[in-house]
Amino acid sequence: MMRLTSRSFSVLFLLFLETRRGVALSSVEVPPFRIGARPSRLAQIQAQAVLQELSKNHGVEASIVKIQADGDHVNPTKAGIQTVPLAARSADFTGALDDALLSHDIDIAVHSLKDIPPTARWNPQLTIAGHLKRQDPRDVLVGPYPSIQSLPQRAKVGTSSARRQAQLRAMRPDLELQNVRGNVETRLRSLKQPTQNNYDADNDDQSVDALILAQSGLNRLLKNDNIIAWIDEPSSKESVGNWHRPVSTDEMLSGACQGIVAVVCRANDAATTEWIQPINDVDSAIAAAAERAFLDTLDSFSPWVGRPPLASLMERERREKEHSWVFQGLLARPDGAKVIRRVERCTMTESTSEEVARGVGQSVAEQILEEAGPDFYK
Repeated sequence: MMRLTSRSFSVLFLLFLETRRGVALSSVEVPPFRIGARPSRLAQIQAQAVLQELSKNHGVEASIVKIQADGDHVNPTKAGIQTVPLAARSADFTGALDDALLSHDIDIAVHSLKDIPPTARWNPQLTIAGHLKRQDPRDVLVGPYPSIQSLPQRAKVGTSSARRQAQLRAMRPDLELQNVRGNVETRLRSLKQPTQNNYDADNDDQSVDALILAQSGLNRLLKNDNIIAWIDEPSSKESVGNWHRPVSTDEMLSGACQGIVAVVCRANDAATTEWIQPINDVDSAIAAAAERAFLDTLDSFSPWVGRPPLASLMERERREKEHSWVFQGLLARPDGAKVIRRVERCTMTESTSEEVARGVGQSVAEQILEEAGPDFYK
């Protein structure tokens, strides 16, 4: 097939708009390309990053449309172990954008890829058309403590993630885990203010001593805001920038596709899918292929409705061959009593990379399933 320049892509896309909207470009101005995103600060920053990449590659006018998600309205609440799987309902953050795409209210949607449901639970009329360069995939501990191991006995730690809760319980079964949901700003509000720093295990308020968040999301916020720590006290001299420390993936393995921003469009929209390709980061696409294959294979392996506690990470091997990659996969019980972790290395060529990556993710998941057996959750 003939190789197209960025200008050719733009011309073809404008012709596509003319056909889709049934108007002559010569008679009216073409409406801006519509990028849908949640209204949270982080989602808007991610949408701006996509807009900048598209503008750099195509120069087509675009606008960001704010689409409210159900998950943005959730207040922090305590949650026992029985509610952990429900905390992984990704549709709370993607459903409204999916609907807007399918109703043609927007042309593409921007998501944190880790929020997109497994393939079997996602609308087949949608597709992941592009991936931005992956940011730091690790988790981060937010609070006045240097590490998870340094947290006081019975400290209250906020996280709604089944994956994080299971790994925390395996490391520190004494910790009191609270289900803190919503966007990053909402979660930060649940953290104890600097004036509340005196630790008290018997304190019954809803605030937490520490939070576990995604490093990538916090980094994007810190890069765009000087002080975001105490949203209700903007004059405070304390900053989240001084209160967060990354957690090693050896200690807590990352969520599937954490740190990757995805561009989603309608599956039958070939013109938009092709138009997105110049901003697609190859390494991110390879990692996503492996990690989503792992997720898809293990997704239904749980006795409840909801994603099982699992983690995965596909990375290039440093100081090794150019095409050498390492994949890590983990499955845990919600109570942390059982954790299975596997590592597999592979070498791939550019022409077969995503296909090989999917095979690796599926292979590791199948190995874990075989070891887990039917009684894993009993």
